[in-house]
Amino acid sequence: MTVAVIADSAASLPPGLAESRSIGVVPLQVIVDGEALAEGIGIGPDEVVAHLRGGAAVSTSQPTPAAFDEAIAAAVAGGADGIVLVAMSRALSGTCEAAEAAAGRAPVPCEVVDTGTVAMAAGYAALAAAHVARTGGTLADVADAARTVAAGSHCVFTVESLDHLRRGGRIGPAVAAVGRVLGIRPVLEVRDGEVALVGRVRSAARARAALHAAVDDALAGRTHPVVTVHGVGAEEAAVEAAREIEARHPWLGPVAVAEVSAVLAVHAGPGTLAAVVADLPVEA
Repeated sequence: MTVAVIADSAASLPPGLAESRSIGVVPLQVIVDGEALAEGIGIGPDEVVAHLRGGAAVSTSQPTPAAFDEAIAAAVAGGADGIVLVAMSRALSGTCEAAEAAAGRAPVPCEVVDTGTVAMAAGYAALAAAHVARTGGTLADVADAARTVAAGSHCVFTVESLDHLRRGGRIGPAVAAVGRVLGIRPVLEVRDGEVALVGRVRSAARARAALHAAVDDALAGRTHPVVTVHGVGAEEAAVEAAREIEARHPWLGPVAVAEVSAVLAVHAGPGTLAAVVADLPVEA
């Protein structure tokens, strides 16, 4: 069986990496002042940051049915007789349901994996799945690889303001209330598919320290650990954080710095700094 892997764009896979691993990418949509744009094609995270800072009305939407159908058709045309669709957390988006609907229309067997997470935590799941697919794994093997990596991943982040997450409905009232306390910087993680508050500190420096402490904890006991740092309008801070993680863990190897997807940039907002830790097969 030849199995193809398709991820949604919220997995934040760098385009060159997705292409080199033959991972199809289905774009979510960013809506700016009423105009829907496919992320990664019509808009990127830098443009999102500019629109948010400029006061534009910015929201998001799941991929169109046509986008899923086109990605599946391309995989089948490339010889796939089975497909694994790797989707962002069902609790945070309707993308997983849209993937399931597309799987039901597909001309070949399709399995949808709800990663229960976002950004490169989902991206690493897709990379693991693609590795198993390249080595001849069955549809079930490929899907199980994605689920295993996603379940063992850790995504922690800090934001300048909870306003963007609150407006998008991605946090509950208890978490949103923290953002109304003057001077508080929340530390968040994706837990059980949802955004959870794990700490509150009084400065950006302490928020970064809390991020590093979370990475230290998440690295413990991993066999093949990998780390990616994401920033939203905070490239310099992301590079600095990656270098500090490398210095704290010299055995780890290079820490990647990657843009977060445009859709996630809308909900997290400018100034967000995130770190993803996962276990990933060396060959992936």
